[in-house]
Amino acid sequence: MATVTQRPKWCHPTPIPSSAYNPSYIIKALADCMQSMHIVLLPGLDGTGLLFEPFTEVLPKHLIPIVLHYPTDKALGYQDLLPRVINQLPQDAPFFILGESFGGPLALHVAAQKPAGLKGVILCATFVSCPYAWIPRWATWLVPSSIFGASPLIAKISAYFGAYYSATLYRALASVKSSVFAHRIREVIEVNVSKELAECQLPILYLQGKRDFVVPKSNLKRIIALKPSVQYIQLEASHMVLQNQPQSAANAIDLFIQQHL
Repeated sequence: MATVTQRPKWCHPTPIPSSAYNPSYIIKALADCMQSMHIVLLPGLDGTGLLFEPFTEVLPKHLIPIVLHYPTDKALGYQDLLPRVINQLPQDAPFFILGESFGGPLALHVAAQKPAGLKGVILCATFVSCPYAWIPRWATWLVPSSIFGASPLIAKISAYFGAYYSATLYRALASVKSSVFAHRIREVIEVNVSKELAECQLPILYLQGKRDFVVPKSNLKRIIALKPSVQYIQLEASHMVLQNQPQSAANAIDLFIQQHL
């Protein structure tokens, strides 16, 4: 269920020679001695965790990713996934949790449980209730499993995924049963974690893609209205923020985490 990249809790910087006055060298040396922090990553609709690869590859050494994934062959809702996630959280180390798209409400559900060690929440291209407010909750019956039968083909439709396409995306979508996709869409229509957001006492960061047409900008406005203390950053990206702008996202997240240690 979880993939953990093991790194030492503390790293000792290489001594800086007196002749080394390159600012980038000094910054790197300082970063190497920062306290390590785990970051639990909850994936989006595909649930595989594979799409985090561009992001985890550029994370600084002191941020240790724990990539979770959801079953690809079982139609599980948020309440079904919650105990699975709770059971895989770090037990003896502080951590932040990131929820991408579908994973955003799940991250807030986790925060509401107040697990020991949780220091903050990062929401990425996500929502607290159905991203399209005009869709009624009863519309779940309008989402048949059959429409996701060609999900690998959907991966090639740039208008849907914001011009991001890769073999990894194709592989991720191809591995998930169409009935599972349909069930997750129904969950998105029905979910409402407004209360969990409003009552969350942890620092929260929201990452938004300026060209995100899957989760419209109104969702960030709704989140800020519910929780004015939410910090946010807008990046030149589509819905696939961590895939389009992995380095910028990693920098923003690193800064947020350092601010709240």
